[in-house]
Amino acid sequence: MENNKTPMFKRVLAILGIVLLLGVYVVFFIQAVFGKTGPGSAFAACAAATVAIPILVWLILWVYTALTGKRTVASADPYGRFESDSVSDSGDKSEGKKISTVVFDIGNVLVDFCWEDFLRNKGFPEEMVQRIGDASVRTDEWNEFDRGVLDTKGIVDGFVKNDPSIEKEIRDAFSDFSGLLRKRERTLPWIKSLKENGYKVLVLSNFSKQALEANPFMNEFLDEVDGGILSYRDKVIKPDPAIFNLLTERNHVNPEECVFIDDTEKNIAAAKALGFNGIVFKNYEQVDSELNRLGVCWN
Repeated sequence: MENNKTPMFKRVLAILGIVLLLGVYVVFFIQAVFGKTGPGSAFAACAAATVAIPILVWLILWVYTALTGKRTVASADPYGRFESDSVSDSGDKSEGKKISTVVFDIGNVLVDFCWEDFLRNKGFPEEMVQRIGDASVRTDEWNEFDRGVLDTKGIVDGFVKNDPSIEKEIRDAFSDFSGLLRKRERTLPWIKSLKENGYKVLVLSNFSKQALEANPFMNEFLDEVDGGILSYRDKVIKPDPAIFNLLTERNHVNPEECVFIDDTEKNIAAAKALGFNGIVFKNYEQVDSELNRLGVCWN
């Protein structure tokens, strides 16, 4: 539980200031009553003390702030209103670093990775959709697909090895990758708005050449971003730290000034370990809220 009590020295200082003021008032009141000081002089002295003692207290607090670095009413920013140190629900803290760069994953963040609908639209019944998924999308071979180390035949051969009894269905399913991704209408306006508000926008995604070429609508937002990494081009995938280091080096960004948005927790954990701020994408409202807490604002 947070302790909101005022530190003891501040309370002592405040009490001392009050006592001094009351003491001054009493002394000059007594002198005025017994004729040792004229009423006008007593009033002037009390007025001067009323101004001088708070100033003295403020100077003492200012010296304390300068020596300790702790925030007081004498600080330039006593309430921390201008610090971008908001904490998100996922435990991020920007440690005073202003966010300058927003990094997006693509699948299930900027587009729908709708592999089940992709297979259903090819006429496969639900049981076969799941079997094909178990032989392809849900396997390590799919990571190698995104890594870009195999051509289409090589990767499909790997899927077939996972379930040889449905070889024909697997080869038919992946003869064409169009429809594997679905456009999200929010994506392009989101990117444009962030850029208009001064943020650099990058992408960092495990992504295959085949999926990109078969879904040309992707270029609408890829042409709009400031850069980034698609895994197949550099033969490295998340959550390998190398892909995050490559992103920062190539785009000249500081991880502490970046927020990475991805739908997979292990990728966000890897990014955080390297100093990034991270948000696990669940829905737009949740992401908007966490971006706001990090100080990221857009239209």
